Amino acid sequence: MKSISLLALLLALTGCKKEDSVFEVKTHFIQKNIVDELKKLEFKDAATYYGLLYKDEKYEVWKSCSGEWGGTIYFKDRKSGLIYYAIATCPVSVNKINGKYYISNSLNHLFGHSYILEISNPESMELAEKIPLNLPDVINRQYKAKSNQGTKTLVDSSGVIIAASFVYNQKLYSVLSSNDGKQTTISELKDRKFQTVLKLPEKLFYSEPIIAKKADNNLSLYFQNPKSGILHIRDSKIELIYYQK
Repeated sequence: MKSISLLALLLALTGCKKEDSVFEVKTHFIQKNIVDELKKLEFKDAATYYGLLYKDEKYEVWKSCSGEWGGTIYFKDRKSGLIYYAIATCPVSVNKINGKYYISNSLNHLFGHSYILEISNPESMELAEKIPLNLPDVINRQYKAKSNQGTKTLVDSSGVIIAASFVYNQKLYSVLSSNDGKQTTISELKDRKFQTVLKLPEKLFYSEPIIAKKADNNLSLYFQNPKSGILHIRDSKIELIYYQK
């Protein structure tokens, strides 16, 4: 009886062993004003301001957003000039894994709403005439898509906002901000759900962060309310820097 109990105890302890975290997080506090850092930001192409989210050898991927009235994702073929579009409210990140495009969408309205679309072949979407400029604070519903043809919804969730998405080890992760004002998490897209893999100390984003993206696995999110800081993500390394002036 004692040997059986000991075996059961060993099995229980083995089963409860904590797995290593996917990401390594370091937090720093520095005595600087984040405005000084924001002044250093350089955007290689002014088109980013007007809605260009992503670019590869085949397509330019643009967005438009009319808030609660909807939004659109546009794929412009860089060779033919043809534009393909579909409903997407409202795109915040575009990532590519194994030839497929993943569009992360988020709308900070009422309880908050976020979802991710998969687009295997942009040319299966409907054709558009033009891409409208996505000017801040200007609602433009001209050339807005009315069809979701060519897209597949992988996850759809209320109560969270996607601040940004990124790729690590061929998996899609999202930085999620809870609508209840309590926390920020890193979540993996798995089995059509957001699966939390890491909880950050607090809710960081009370408004949309400024995103500086160098690659699908290398981006920085600048935030200023209620605290000022930068969330750096590069592969499995995450650095949270708070600015205290």
